[in-house]
Amino acid sequence: MTETPVPVSQPLASELLEAFDQLNTSLARFCTQLRQSDRALWIPRRDTEHSISERDFACSLMADIWYKDGQDGRCTRSRHGLIGADEALLASAHALNQHKAAFQLAASRLNAEHLRQLPTQLAHRSSLLGELLNNQGLGRIHLKQCYRQVPILERTPTRIGFNWYSSGRSIRRLTAGDAMQLLLKLDQSQPHVQIQLARLSPLSPETPLAQLQTQVPVMRANIGWKTDQGWQRQARNCPLPLLFPLAPDAALPEHNRPELEPPHGRQRAERSDARIDPEPFLASLRIHRYQH
Repeated sequence: MTETPVPVSQPLASELLEAFDQLNTSLARFCTQLRQSDRALWIPRRDTEHSISERDFACSLMADIWYKDGQDGRCTRSRHGLIGADEALLASAHALNQHKAAFQLAASRLNAEHLRQLPTQLAHRSSLLGELLNNQGLGRIHLKQCYRQVPILERTPTRIGFNWYSSGRSIRRLTAGDAMQLLLKLDQSQPHVQIQLARLSPLSPETPLAQLQTQVPVMRANIGWKTDQGWQRQARNCPLPLLFPLAPDAALPEHNRPELEPPHGRQRAERSDARIDPEPFLASLRIHRYQH
């Protein structure tokens, strides 16, 4: 029997919509200042993306918080680049990031309230927010793109190197006992599950295992500042162009221009002393054994 969804509490709904209004106002103010800015910028574009000016294109990236037709909700559109800024534009960017964080907090509170009221309907924890936004004419907002912060540097870099990071993976350590519990939740009538149960059963429940998750390629910026004491360096992900202070008529920092599409496959060779067996032990769960 299907349970009737509990209505969203009005205070939480009002908080969310007010946070969105503030975010939208802040985003419009930032884009206006960016369009009026006289500082240098560089945004790599495809051949099909030259119908508008580079500055308008930069604004469209920063204001990209909506779904596009056919877009997978798990994926986000991203683009690296460099945007020189004066103090006013930097202040506007900081304010925008604060409003992004406030909207994300309001959304998380709404979801938390929903989960408390409907503990058995975990599958609907995100659909409730989507339903509320849709009722207010905001149904096609892309929350992940809305939440992400504008990357800001407080000092002008000397050099920036962009590189695709295609070798990322998360590693969750668990035991054979944990893996058994996960495996038992699958359809045990399936032959491939039976094979994996037979493979796992001889292990002690305390045997350490590793669950791997390959991460999507991300653009990384390796940022350097040349000082009297030598080079200071920082690395960070760049789903959006980097914003940093730049004097009037100053050139952008030295930078490379990588391809817009990430390379295929892992770019780093597997370490010869890697402790995790590259061959899956339980393929259905992406679980590997540690090598001895």
